Amino acid sequence: MNSVEAVARILKLEGVEWVATFPSNPMIEAIAKEGIRLIMFRQERGAVMAADGYSRTNDRKKFGVVVTQGGPGAENAMGGIAQAFADNVPVLLLPGGPSLGARSVRPNFAPSRAYAPIVKQTEAILHSEHVGNVMRRAFHALRNGKAGPVVVETPDDVGSAQVPEHVLTDYHSPKRSVISPSRSDVK
Repeated sequence: MNSVEAVARILKLEGVEWVATFPSNPMIEAIAKEGIRLIMFRQERGAVMAADGYSRTNDRKKFGVVVTQGGPGAENAMGGIAQAFADNVPVLLLPGGPSLGARSVRPNFAPSRAYAPIVKQTEAILHSEHVGNVMRRAFHALRNGKAGPVVVETPDDVGSAQVPEHVLTDYHSPKRSVISPSRSDVK
């Protein structure tokens, strides 16, 4: 199993039922193989808006997930993600990214760096062994604290790298820590 397939498996373990997308990203095929419904949009902003709406209606129990290509696809999603950030909406964005050797080469666009000012949390999977830890932190951020979008970039070469078996067997879904009283307690 490679990193992209491991991310798709974790999405399934986390209960993700559908993913908004605009091609092309190898994660799309891996998500389909996991039996998660893919909804293709005409452009990235529409995909983000659909995921945003889904998150708003599910009270942090389920989250909108968006997969885009790296470069221009990740750039086109910025407006929708900025709006989700302004409104404190938890959305998971999974863009592709340039290979590790090209991350700092201009004009390559590294989403994990570019999105930092307009998301709650951003990370890049820099090694295939880190897939589980990065995804656990992403879902923890989506479920806990002040709400907001989370970006997890998968560089091309890391996406195709093999993942050790223990990464998925060691994966444990983070729990939600409710910090406000229930409505019945307040009443």
